[in-house]
Amino acid sequence: MALRTAVRHLVLPLCFAVALPASLAAQFTVHLSPETDRAFDEYVKAAESGMDGRPRFETAGTALSVAAGGRKSSIDVEDGIVHDWAGAALAPGGTVEKALAVLQSYDDYKTVYAPDVTAAKLLSREGDRSHIFVQVRKKKIVTVVLDTEYDVEVRRLEDGKQAVVSRSTRISEVDHGRPLPPGTGHGFAWRANTYWLLEPRPEGVYLECRMITLSRDVPAALAWAIKPMITSVPRESLRTTIEATMRALH
Repeated sequence: MALRTAVRHLVLPLCFAVALPASLAAQFTVHLSPETDRAFDEYVKAAESGMDGRPRFETAGTALSVAAGGRKSSIDVEDGIVHDWAGAALAPGGTVEKALAVLQSYDDYKTVYAPDVTAAKLLSREGDRSHIFVQVRKKKIVTVVLDTEYDVEVRRLEDGKQAVVSRSTRISEVDHGRPLPPGTGHGFAWRANTYWLLEPRPEGVYLECRMITLSRDVPAALAWAIKPMITSVPRESLRTTIEATMRALH
């Protein structure tokens, strides 16, 4: 019986790593270790130090470009995997202001990013900083529900560009309607950061999104069959997130 991947994010990153068949689920419960958590923080710190507000891609029309966000798209760490993907596209007729409005219309996430996002709301806001709640539901072989919270910051850059940075502060797997303590469960998603760059262009608005997420690793005996699926899901998540944002702009 194969493990399958369950996942995706939101605007905000929700790239899950692995969805397990119900008969195997109990065997694969894990805990997020401090070493794995630190490895993610160290990777993010290095990645953020290289973010300079300049576009990474040359877009051709409305074609969506996707590539590894760092030197590799999948990085093995202690008992986990860091997934790092970036993508970009040009939304004709769009503006930075309209794109920012889509990303900040949290109550509309359940429509814009359906069917994966089932609920979302603003919890607090102070200036350019917000704290939000997003519930994600994904059905593969089993149904996975995650309650997540993010700190979101809007940064005004030069030449009319804006950056939107979202960092997860809580990701809880929901088990029979009850959120588990963060860092426990099956490790579908431990951490998730999303980085948007919005740049005005004569033809519209350039949308660039980078997602850096952390999932559990796969048992060694199953890695040859399962790991390729795990590493492909974050890329698909990024693509669908950008495409949904472009549709909302239209």
